[in-house]
Amino acid sequence: MTEGRTPFAAGVHLPWEKVPGKVQEWAAEVAGGAPQRVVDLAGGFSPGATSRLSCPGGDFFVKAVGLALNPESPGMHRREAAISAALPDRTMFPRLVSTYDDGDWVALAFEAIDGRLPRHPWDPHELRAVVSAVVAFHEALTPSPHVTTTVAEYFASMLNGWQQLAAGEQDPSALESWCRRHLDRLAELEARWPEASQGDTLVHGDLRSDNMLLSANGVVLVDWPHAAIGSPAFDLVAWAPSVALEGGPQPEELFALRPAWQLTDDETLAPLVAAVCGFFISRSLLPPPPGLPTLRAFQVAQGKVALEWLQRLTRW
Repeated sequence: MTEGRTPFAAGVHLPWEKVPGKVQEWAAEVAGGAPQRVVDLAGGFSPGATSRLSCPGGDFFVKAVGLALNPESPGMHRREAAISAALPDRTMFPRLVSTYDDGDWVALAFEAIDGRLPRHPWDPHELRAVVSAVVAFHEALTPSPHVTTTVAEYFASMLNGWQQLAAGEQDPSALESWCRRHLDRLAELEARWPEASQGDTLVHGDLRSDNMLLSANGVVLVDWPHAAIGSPAFDLVAWAPSVALEGGPQPEELFALRPAWQLTDDETLAPLVAAVCGFFISRSLLPPPPGLPTLRAFQVAQGKVALEWLQRLTRW
């Protein structure tokens, strides 16, 4: 939603000029006329267009994708539209203006946010501000304002990497020796994550620095297609590996930035860390998905941080 530095990894986005004419016409209707200036933005993993349009009716952020670019992305845009429409009318959340859907192409138009991405390496003051914002948005979304699936249901087919490897559904030969040696124990620990994720908060589900904008009104959290109901700790666990990769603190230090009443004991934390770690490591062994050539390398790097965290937690 703003111009800024290129993130650690990102999808290869479609330029706005290559978006189908029917989608461009819809955007012009929403924005009060054809854009006078277009800025194609970096960040995120969608292969579709992510562009800021300066139009007679104001500035808008538009994301658009079609089935040919990635067959799963239009469904994610539809889900994000439904969730974004239910978010409270507060400056910490993006404001959805309009949605386009012709069964193939799906596009979302948001009010543009005048902000920037966090600096890397992480500035300690900015990181504390972002953690405080995450705590605030969790409070604002408890109980969940949107009737949706739980974290355990939404991520059930994703957060089972160790179990798949232990069952022979993936070849474990490429794993580190520690992982191979403890594979059955890792699968057992991972199997406990659904219980550890329970809660009544609408969590973001995909916290990353390129989903955060620092504006004059505070931190704004964008890109909500993976939101689901669960424990706030889930967001922090999934986010922590990327923070360390971007020059921030190790996961334990990130968790220590939260209020004391939000701290999570190691017994609850370990299954969540195992699940996130298993996801990154098992997915990193797969071929890259269409339009997302950098994703696997990002998962390898995050998996390494998560694995080291898991080893410290388990002391196996």
